[in-house]
Amino acid sequence: MKSRSFKFKFGVTAVAAATLIAVASTASGAAVAWTYTGATGPSHWKTIDPTNYAACADGSAQSPINIVNPVRTDLVNLKFSYVKGEAGIFNNGHTVEAEPLGAEKSTVTIGGVAYTFAQFHFHAPSEHEINGMHYPVEVHFVHKTDAGKLAVVGVFIKAGKENVEWKAFTDKLTVATADPEATKVELDWAKLLPAASKTVRYDGSLTTPGCSEGVKWNVFTTPIQMSQAQINQFLEAYSGNNRPVQPLNNRVVAVDSTPTK
Repeated sequence: MKSRSFKFKFGVTAVAAATLIAVASTASGAAVAWTYTGATGPSHWKTIDPTNYAACADGSAQSPINIVNPVRTDLVNLKFSYVKGEAGIFNNGHTVEAEPLGAEKSTVTIGGVAYTFAQFHFHAPSEHEINGMHYPVEVHFVHKTDAGKLAVVGVFIKAGKENVEWKAFTDKLTVATADPEATKVELDWAKLLPAASKTVRYDGSLTTPGCSEGVKWNVFTTPIQMSQAQINQFLEAYSGNNRPVQPLNNRVVAVDSTPTK
C-alpha cells in the first residue's frame, strides 16, 4: 500500500481528514465484536448487528472517501480554542486515544457552531485517500455539540523531522492500557495541529460501527511531520485499522479558497 505526500491538482499539499471512532468508542467496541479483517471486517459490519450497524452497508453518506478535485469554496477557517492540560491515553481495542481530563472545555467553531473537543485517535494507514493515495497515519480530532452533533477534524501525518509536540503521546502508544487514568501526559492540543489553516470539508459518517451519518468532516490540506521512528510507534500499536473508502454518492466536497479568512 503506497504512502506519500503529494498535491491536489489545484496546487495545495494534500492532507487528510480523518476518520472517527465515536465519542463513546470504548463502549461501542465492547458491545459487539468487530474488526478490520475477515468475517467481522468492514464488509460484514452490518451482519454483525443489523439493528445498530445497518448504516455501515445501507448509508448514502459514508466515510472515509477518496478526495479528488474538491470544489473551491469561500469558507471561514476553523477556530480552535484548545486548552492545554492533562490527557488520558488509552487503548480501546481498535486504536489508541487521548482525551482531556481537565474540567476546562476545548472547542472548535465551524460555521458559527461550537463543538466541544472529546478525544483524538488514529488510523494507520490513513482512512481518507487523496487522489487514490494514503498517508502512513491519519489522526481524527473528535468534537461534539451539546445537542449531540459531531464534527471531526482530520490530520495526515507524513515522515520528516521529529515532532516534539507529539512525543509525549507517541512515547505512550505501545504501553497504553484500557484505563485513561493509568497513563497521563500533558498535551498542548493546539500545537498538535498543522500551522496552515486550509481544510477540505464534506458531510459524512463515523468510520466505525454503527457508521452513523450527519458528521461534519474537516480535513487539513497540509500534513504534519513526524520522524519515521514516531510513525513506527503508531504502527507498532495498530496497523491496518482503516475502513476502506466509501462511495461519494454526489456529495459536494469543498476546499477553502480563503486560507486567511
